[in-house]
Amino acid sequence: MIIVVEGISAVGKTTYARQFGEGRWLPEIPAKAERPPYDAPAEDHAQFWADHNSRRFQMALEIEKANGFVVCDTDPLKIHYSWCMEQAGFDWPDRFDSARVPVRRAIAERRLGFADLYLVKTVEPAVARRQKEGDQTRRRGNFDQHLALQPHLMAWFAAMSDVLPGLVKWSFPVSEDVMATATASSNNPGSHRFDASVFDALVSRLDR
Repeated sequence: MIIVVEGISAVGKTTYARQFGEGRWLPEIPAKAERPPYDAPAEDHAQFWADHNSRRFQMALEIEKANGFVVCDTDPLKIHYSWCMEQAGFDWPDRFDSARVPVRRAIAERRLGFADLYLVKTVEPAVARRQKEGDQTRRRGNFDQHLALQPHLMAWFAAMSDVLPGLVKWSFPVSEDVMATATASSNNPGSHRFDASVFDALVSRLDR
């Protein structure tokens, strides 16, 4: 079972995912040092992020195999970020139209895929700001940008919910309920995991 925890910065993703134990949660993986130059072609950025996120998805599969389930601190698929940035009007070198090509290919090659449960939470801006200011362990750069991305992030996962009915939940349930929720959400966990037609349907809804 692959479980994704999603929301903007300071919504509580890391705190929530961590409670399942070091061997069962997958944090984000920094990629700043190895990224292409900002002015590199969009296709270079798209391929870089598809490969980077595929490596993270493979790590999720390894944790799942060893422990039965994995809780991912943000979706390994991650292409939602480039879409949200464009929708919010921010400049970002990984353009969605370019990104969808290597992402779809990685799904078809079973290097990247979909989760079995998405736990998505919204947060009021004032609450998020208080949580940010109260957390001295992380700098949280571009915080205001993350706030602006929230409605688009919710739109992305609303489309995901349409494509994968029952797999998106709009809260972070108590840890004891997560596996029961995940099991109830899918009669055949993983059956959609590497289905490129699911990705096609998601993109089609987002393009409307």
